[in-house]
Amino acid sequence: MTLLEDLQQLTTAIIPACGDGHSFKLLSQSQAPAIFLSGQLTTDHLIAEGDQGLLSITEYKNYAFSLSLKKQQPLILDLQSGFGNPLNAYYAAKELERSGADIMILSDQTYPAHNTDQPATTTAQDFIGKIRAALDGIENPAIQIWARLEGLHNYGNDGFYDRAQYAANAGASAIILDHYTDEDLTTLLAEDLPLPLLATLKPDQKPAAIDHENFYGYLDLGYLDAQADKALQAALNTLLEEELTYAEK
Repeated sequence: MTLLEDLQQLTTAIIPACGDGHSFKLLSQSQAPAIFLSGQLTTDHLIAEGDQGLLSITEYKNYAFSLSLKKQQPLILDLQSGFGNPLNAYYAAKELERSGADIMILSDQTYPAHNTDQPATTTAQDFIGKIRAALDGIENPAIQIWARLEGLHNYGNDGFYDRAQYAANAGASAIILDHYTDEDLTTLLAEDLPLPLLATLKPDQKPAAIDHENFYGYLDLGYLDAQADKALQAALNTLLEEELTYAEK
C-alpha cells in the first residue's frame, strides 16, 4: 500500500515533522505513518536559524541521506520551492531521491522559500514547470510529489482550485493546504478536488476530526518540535535550579 492509502484508513492522521537526529530516531521507532524532515526544522537544528531559505540543497540532502539510513517508515523530504528555477528543481529532485526520499513536497512559494505567515507565491506556470521538472528528475516511478499550496491569502479559493487542478495535470499525487483557517479548510473540502488533500499543522494549532473522504490528515510543521522545546526548557530550568541550590550549600 502507498502512504496515501494508509492515511485514508486512519481517522485523523498526523505525519510528524522533525529536524534533528534524536527526534528522527524516536519517530523511526514509533507508530508514525511517515516522517517529514522539515527544511525549516533542519535549518534550526544545523545553524540555529528558523528560515529554510538559508539552507542549501547540498547541506539538506547530505543530512537527509544520513538520517534516511535509520528510517522504518516512508520518508518525506522538503523540496521547498525547488531550490531555484525548474532546472534547479530537476536536479534537486535527483539529489533527494538519492538521499532516501519516498515523497517530496514542492511549495508554490517564490525562491528562496521563507518561514512567514503570508509568503509570496510564484506563478502557476512556473509552479507547473517545477512539478514536471522534479518528476522528470526522479527515476523511481513510486516516488511522489506532493504540492504545497501556500498562497490562499493571495489567489483565494478559485486560485487554489485552479492550482490543485494544474498540479494534478502535471503529475502531483496530493495537495497540502498551508496558511489557512478552519473555515477555509471546510469550504475547500465542500468542492470536488482533483487530488487527496492534507493540511499543515502549526505548533499553535489543534487538529480537527474531519470526516471527509478526500481529507487525508495533517502534516506537522513544528508541533512536536515545540513540545520537545518546552520539555527541554523545563529540564534545563530544573537543572540550573538544582545547581544553584547545590552551590549555596
